[in-house]
Amino acid sequence: MEEYIGFGLAGLLVVCLIFWVKKLLTRKKDLYDYEDEIILDNDMVHYGPFSGSAKNSCQRFVLLLVFSSSFLTADIELRTIDNWGISSWGNESLVLQKTSYNTHSNLYIEMQRPFCICTDPLITTTSGSSNFNIGDRIEAVMTVDDRKPKKIVFDVKNIFEDGSYLLKPKYYPSLRYSEIIKIKFAQNVEMDEMLFNTKGMSNAMKQSERICFSEYPLIESDIEDVRI
Repeated sequence: MEEYIGFGLAGLLVVCLIFWVKKLLTRKKDLYDYEDEIILDNDMVHYGPFSGSAKNSCQRFVLLLVFSSSFLTADIELRTIDNWGISSWGNESLVLQKTSYNTHSNLYIEMQRPFCICTDPLITTTSGSSNFNIGDRIEAVMTVDDRKPKKIVFDVKNIFEDGSYLLKPKYYPSLRYSEIIKIKFAQNVEMDEMLFNTKGMSNAMKQSERICFSEYPLIESDIEDVRI
C-alpha cells in the first residue's frame, strides 16, 4: 500500500513538473511572437535633429543655424532635381533645405536616426523693419497650394547677428505633398511675405529616408570660421 502511495506521489510530481516546463516554454515563445514590435519608453525615445529630446533637438538645430556666417562642411551635400538640398548635420542628422523665391528665407526640415522621421520645420528669414525678441510669437497666415488659408503662429527661437530670425511654426497644415507654400504676416508685422516652391518635397523626404536608414556613416561636420 505504501508503495502505491509513493508511486502516486512521484507520478503527480512528474506531471506537475511537465506542466510547469511547458508553461515556461509557452511564455517564452509568446515573447518571441512580438519581437517585431517596437517598445518605447521615456529613456529610449529620441527626437528631432538627432539628439536626446524634442527640446534638446531644437536647441541643437538652432545652434547649427547660428553659424549662418560660417562655412559648414558636410559629408553629404546633395541637390535634387527639384532643387531641394540634402545635407548631413552631425553624425546622426540629415537636413532638407529649400530657399524662397526672393532668396531671403530658407525652409529647413530635419530627419534624425534611429527613427528617421521628419520633424517640425524651421524657417530663417530677414527681420525687415520688425523688432521682435527671442520667445516672441508672430501671427501669420499660411496657404498651401490652393487650399484654404490657415492661421499659424511662429515662435522666435533665435536672432542672428545680421538681425535675421529663426522661426518655428505652430498649427501649420500638412506640407508633405505641397507644391507652393505662401506665408503672409499680419498687417501690424513689418515683415515680407515668404513664398516657397516645395514641389518634390515628398521625393526628397524618401531619398533622405533611404540615406538615414542605410549604414552610410553621417560623420560629424567640421565648422570652419570664414568671417570676413
